[in-house]
Amino acid sequence: MNTALRLATLSTLAFSTFGATVTPQAAEAAAFGERAVEQRNFVAVAAPVGNTGRHQLLVIEQQSNARPCWGETGNRVNPLLLNFDFTGICGRFTDSNGYSIRTGGQDLGIQYSLRTVRQGSDLVLQGVPFRPNQPTLELGRAPYTNDFVRIDLNDGWEFSKRTYQGRTLGHVYLSNPASLSALAGQSRPVANRPSTPVTKEPSQPSQPSQPTQSQDWREELELTQQQDQQIAQIRQSYLAENGRLQSQLTAAREELQEMMIGDASTRQIRRQRNRVETLRKQVRDNEFSSMMSIRDVLSVEQRLAFVQVMNLSGQSLSVDEIITTLLR
Repeated sequence: MNTALRLATLSTLAFSTFGATVTPQAAEAAAFGERAVEQRNFVAVAAPVGNTGRHQLLVIEQQSNARPCWGETGNRVNPLLLNFDFTGICGRFTDSNGYSIRTGGQDLGIQYSLRTVRQGSDLVLQGVPFRPNQPTLELGRAPYTNDFVRIDLNDGWEFSKRTYQGRTLGHVYLSNPASLSALAGQSRPVANRPSTPVTKEPSQPSQPSQPTQSQDWREELELTQQQDQQIAQIRQSYLAENGRLQSQLTAAREELQEMMIGDASTRQIRRQRNRVETLRKQVRDNEFSSMMSIRDVLSVEQRLAFVQVMNLSGQSLSVDEIITTLLR
C-alpha cells in the first residue's frame, strides 16, 4: 500500500464526524425500515489507524459499474476509490453516521457501536453495547495485519440499507434476522472464513507499540464512583439531545435533496440549506458542551492523564466512544 494512499485514508478516517446516535423516541418516530441489497456490492474493511496496531471499520459500496471501488488480493483490500472522484460511483462509510447494527428488524444504533478489536492473530468486528448489561456481539473476523484487510461476516450477518417511509437512505446496516436476545443466547459465532487459531504469546501484552482496542485506558484516570455517576448523567443527556438533533438533521437533509431534484426556488433551497447547517452546528455544540461537562468532572491530574493517553493512542474517537469507555 503506497504512502499517499494510506495517508489519504487516514486523513478521511481522522476527520470523520462524531458518531450519530438516536434515542428510542427518535428511532420510533423515524420508523426506519430495511431493504435488501446485492451483497457483492459491499465490503467490510478493517482499515489501519497509522502505526498504532489499531483498526477502524470502513464499509465500501460499489454503486455503479463505471470503475471498481476496491480490489482484493487474498484478504488484502486495495481501496481504489481513494484514487479518483468516486461521487456516484462508490459509497464510503467510516463511522456511525454511515453504518449501524440491525437485528430482528430492530435498529440498534442507540444501543451498539461497531468496532474492530484485535484478539491474538485475528481482528474481530464486534458490536459493543453502550450499556454494560447487554451482550457483546461478534459479526465477523479477519486475519490481523497492519494493512487494509477484508472482514468476513459470520453466518447470518449481511449488508442492507436503511429506509424511511419507503425511500432508501444512504445508511448501511450490518443486519441479522435473529433477535438480539437470540444472538445473546448463542455461543460464539463461527466466521465464514476459518479463523486463524489464537495463540497466546507471553511477551505480547507488554509491548506498548502494539496496543489493542480492547485496552481500557480509563484505568489511567482512576475515576471515583461519584465521577462515574456524573459522567453517566452527562452521557444520558448527550444521547437524548444528540438523538433529537440527528433525527431533525436527517429529515432536513432528505428534504433538501428532494428540493434540489424538484421545482423548489433558489430562495427555498437556500433557506433549507441554512437549516441543515444550523442543525449541524447544534450537533457540534452539543458534542462540545458534553466534553466540557466531562472536563469539569475531572481533576487537573485526570485531565492531564486523559490527554496523554489520547495522544499516545493516535485515535480519533467520537464523543459516544469517549464517554462509553469512561463508563466501563
